Amino acid sequence: MKHHPISSPQKYPFWLKSSVTLVGLSLLFVILSYGKFILMPLAFAAFLSMLLSPVVNKLESWKLGRALSIIVTLLLVLIILAGIISLISAQFVQFSERIPEVTERLKTVTADGIGFLENTLGISEAQRTDYLQQGLSNLIDKSGQYVGSVVSATTSAFTLMSLLPIFVFFMLYYKEMYQTFFRKLFERKGENTMVDGVLENVQEVTQNYLVGMLTVIGILAVLNTTGLFLIGLEHAIFFGVFASLMAVIPYIGIIIGALPPLLFAFLLGDSLITSLLVIAVFGTVQFLEGNFITPRIVGSKVSINPFMAMLALIIGGELWGISGMILFVPLIGILRVIFEQIEALKPYGYLLGNRIEY
Repeated sequence: MKHHPISSPQKYPFWLKSSVTLVGLSLLFVILSYGKFILMPLAFAAFLSMLLSPVVNKLESWKLGRALSIIVTLLLVLIILAGIISLISAQFVQFSERIPEVTERLKTVTADGIGFLENTLGISEAQRTDYLQQGLSNLIDKSGQYVGSVVSATTSAFTLMSLLPIFVFFMLYYKEMYQTFFRKLFERKGENTMVDGVLENVQEVTQNYLVGMLTVIGILAVLNTTGLFLIGLEHAIFFGVFASLMAVIPYIGIIIGALPPLLFAFLLGDSLITSLLVIAVFGTVQFLEGNFITPRIVGSKVSINPFMAMLALIIGGELWGISGMILFVPLIGILRVIFEQIEALKPYGYLLGNRIEY
């Protein structure tokens, strides 16, 4: 039996599909860049709503009603966050009392370094004055940019914090509506089953990832704090909790988190051994986290290969700053899950994954 030409699947040339794909990716980058003021809080809200959905469902089963259940859940989250922030703030107040001492010690180390460079490279006092004047002029010229960046980042943070509870509330309240929207969007014979499967897998994987990451952060906080206590470093709780929170930034978060305690130990430690012990503590914790803790707790459901993770990290940081570095890696993992459910997109899911097949 002959198929009608219109009903048969059309084959497009590779160059046309490649061109359309490149144009689509370019438009996507433009939208992500210029729409980050609304897309970024929406992404955070989507993650939080999927994380809190089981709690809301449990409260609803107790006949509290949808709206009241969401409000109670958000209040519980705010109380937990307030407790964590209070703990960190109390530790930071104690640490801030040592900041003048750290500053003076840093000035001494800097002066010793400049003296060493003068003796080694033969830089005269006049040349040093010229270098300082050039550095100060450049600093003054760029200070306006730095201040503007700080103000912009602070404004964005406050905007995000104010919009986030509202977005989470409505995403949880109308979650069935959004699921129905996707069903209607792909309302064809046999498509609804696939849509339901994709939505369930995405929600399950996202919940597992977020709960796993929170568990990993808690374990890292205990390990970091215990290790720093054992080597006798002051303000171990503050440094340990701070370093564990930085773990939400994949790969480089552990380095960022280890810098403050390492600098503190180098400037105010009794000897260089303290700095080496700090490196040993964070090196050991990083080894345990990468090889045992994260693989067993988070699992491989959202695992992507390191190259794609680094690309996501760089692109996310370029487009959305620190928020992008936090969000884009799990977003790539979720895309991998979606691609693996759709026959035409399975090659892209394989490319994002961490499983090599021959």
